[in-house]
Amino acid sequence: MKKVTKTIDAVEKIAAQRSPVEKQLQHLRRLNAQLRGTIARQDAQLGSRREMTEMVVSAVEALEPYPRYRFTPPEKTGHEVTAVLKFSDWHIGEVIRADETEGFGKFNWAIAQERVFSIVESFAEWIATQRHSYDIRELVILAEGDFMSGNIHEELLATNEFPLPVQTANAGALLSEATARLAVHFDRVRLVEIGSDNHSRLQRKPQAKQKVSNSMLFLTYAIANANLRNHRNVKIVQPKGMMHVETIAGWNFLTEHGDGIKSVLGIPFYGLERHRGREAVKRMRTGKGFDYISLGHYHVPGILSGNILMNGSLTGTNEFDHSCGRHAGPAQVSFLVHPRHKIFNWVAWSATK
Repeated sequence: MKKVTKTIDAVEKIAAQRSPVEKQLQHLRRLNAQLRGTIARQDAQLGSRREMTEMVVSAVEALEPYPRYRFTPPEKTGHEVTAVLKFSDWHIGEVIRADETEGFGKFNWAIAQERVFSIVESFAEWIATQRHSYDIRELVILAEGDFMSGNIHEELLATNEFPLPVQTANAGALLSEATARLAVHFDRVRLVEIGSDNHSRLQRKPQAKQKVSNSMLFLTYAIANANLRNHRNVKIVQPKGMMHVETIAGWNFLTEHGDGIKSVLGIPFYGLERHRGREAVKRMRTGKGFDYISLGHYHVPGILSGNILMNGSLTGTNEFDHSCGRHAGPAQVSFLVHPRHKIFNWVAWSATK
């Protein structure tokens, strides 16, 4: 009995010694099976990719090659395109000191002349390049007011470079000279003179009756028109009201200065939206509708909501703007009008001086 027991113990010891080896072998067999499965799946995927590659290659080889592309200079459009240049907010007579604006703005009569002529020259050169593609014979100048600094604020009375009558004469002379320099580049020029603004008014409180005629801007335009009387290709358009619809290349532009829109220390986006909506409703079924609203007054060039066209100013940032944290460089806006495609090629011409 003792021998049997010893034999059994010996067998159990041998089995105990073999068990870890067998477990390891089983683990390795399972791992080998997993690896074989992974290899089989990868082989299947590789075969599928090879098959797809062969199909793509055969499809590409079956395609007809594209014809060689050759550049040909574009022909001019069959429609005549009209150029538009907006003049407004020159504020002739105002003085802006660089040392009072940390260099963000400076302005006086000499700078005003340099900026106007710089913009006119750049615009004329740009028109010459545009004529390679477009038939441009007519220029419409939208003169939208505030050409002089005026006396509507007490600080202007103290700081203006020269009195209001001199501002009026100088602004008129500069407007006519700018128009004359542009007229030599076009067969036809229309100078649309919006006579209602705020800086040229003769009383502190804004008026509605006779707002166009009871202002120094009326005399500015009279001086400009007298200087332009010998330019046969310049047509003067003088609206009597505060707003005017001018048709350009078949599209109607509601032009105004913009001072009647309520605002506080900035661009009144919602005020402009409401103004556009009220004017659209008022003009329904009257034949006086519009496609665009064109205005100045806010000194920042831009297009709001697709059809509100805002002009910049000649002065740029003044001391009041600087105190409010606002900045916009001096600029005047131009664009082209196509009889089918409306406005395009919008440019805000920045003055270099």
